[in-house]
Amino acid sequence: MYLITNRHLVSEEKYFKTLQEASLAGVDRIILREKDLDDEELERLYYKIKELVIGSTEIIINSNMKIYEKVKERTVHLSFKDFMNLDNKKKFNVGVSVHSLEEGIRADKKGCSYILASHIFSTKCKEGLKPKGVEFIQELKKVVTCHIIALGGISTENASKVIEAGADGVALMSTFFYCEDVYDLVRTLKY
Repeated sequence: MYLITNRHLVSEEKYFKTLQEASLAGVDRIILREKDLDDEELERLYYKIKELVIGSTEIIINSNMKIYEKVKERTVHLSFKDFMNLDNKKKFNVGVSVHSLEEGIRADKKGCSYILASHIFSTKCKEGLKPKGVEFIQELKKVVTCHIIALGGISTENASKVIEAGADGVALMSTFFYCEDVYDLVRTLKY
């Protein structure tokens, strides 16, 4: 289970409380996705979050190779374009956002650790864009060998559908920050 950060959704207090509670409840990975921060601000935020979460929760740096290399986390998450432009000589764990079957195939062939496939269900983040549905996961599962993480409109009501379709996990953003009981959300989705 992945939690994608967005500090613009809630107050600063709620933001940090949500990350800490999610980690304690068993969230596997937090994707630190705060694209509007400069390197110094992102690094400061990373260390603050690192103090709050337990060691078993991995923090993934989103779209910032400089900070990823500086803080020495295990995984970086990149856009499809950035991943495809990356020098393939370095070996490290990398997740890639994909929005089509072709992108998923190309990212997998280039050696990504996982693909973040979106958007599966309707979501306010992608208002007006037609969701790809569980069929997207089913098609990806036939043609890639890396892990598939489903994103977009995932909830306690539909998470089992993407897992049944072949996803190896789910990623959520606003659902985490808007829920009243983070522990219950994680337990419901994970177990």
